[in-house]
Amino acid sequence: MHVLLSGASGCLGSACVDLLKRFPEIELSVVRASRVDCVLPLGSRELPLEDVSDFTALNKLVGSRPPTHIIHVAALSSPAACEQQPELAWHANVAFTESLSRLAREHKAHMLLASTDLVFDGSEPVPGGFREQDEPEPLSVYSRSKREAELVALELERGCVARLALLYGHSHSSSRGVLGWMEDALRAREELTLFSDEFRSPVHVADAARSLLSLSNVGATGIWNCGGPERLSRLEFGHMVAETLGYETASIRQASRADVPSLPPRPKDVCLNSEKLIDLLGEPCRTVRQALLSEQ
Repeated sequence: MHVLLSGASGCLGSACVDLLKRFPEIELSVVRASRVDCVLPLGSRELPLEDVSDFTALNKLVGSRPPTHIIHVAALSSPAACEQQPELAWHANVAFTESLSRLAREHKAHMLLASTDLVFDGSEPVPGGFREQDEPEPLSVYSRSKREAELVALELERGCVARLALLYGHSHSSSRGVLGWMEDALRAREELTLFSDEFRSPVHVADAARSLLSLSNVGATGIWNCGGPERLSRLEFGHMVAETLGYETASIRQASRADVPSLPPRPKDVCLNSEKLIDLLGEPCRTVRQALLSEQ
């Protein structure tokens, strides 16, 4: 098994690298458009790619050692940045996927794309959470670009899409995610404003990485949801983080989505139903408390 991984500098990508270190029999190549700031396993290859849409350059970098599996987690994932720079969002999220999909097709490799729960509009809660067959209705530049990337990956005979819920967890990368900025505020006892009426199914980044590798390993195709077992508001999640990690909750302030309107609108409830993935893995991803306590 030779894995070509994108996005190793991010929170999820670095978690994938940490997991792959446990399997020295798996060859790893990392394609990157920027510096990789995590420690790669011994014998890994770094493939610096200046233009992620340049398939010719990508194929040349791969050379005579083509991958058997591609795990594509790189993305411009800030919704605000995507709104401000839609062309960059399309280039990073769609054009890169097109290049890697072409590579997968030419070398008959399995390809897995990490997508997002935000492809759903989430205007109303769905009993039990959104399932894989539910129709996406993306609201933002970011979510529309990820949906377009999904369609590119799903055109492949061996294409797979994993829709990830809100990721959290301590990371070895400089990209610290939602847990990082929450902890910074809690530690400094600064006001932390969190919505009581916006719901996700948070999944620990290590559990997400394990799920991606499992899907790749079995050659899964189609769409798979990857969320945690809890439906939590941002407020509930923040309190759970604070209480589990030993921070005071006095600085947490409750707010409503109506108090902070945004364009594009924020989805109200994009919780995922991950029963299909649970059947594959044999167990659900961990609760927030279980996952955070395991890091202590």
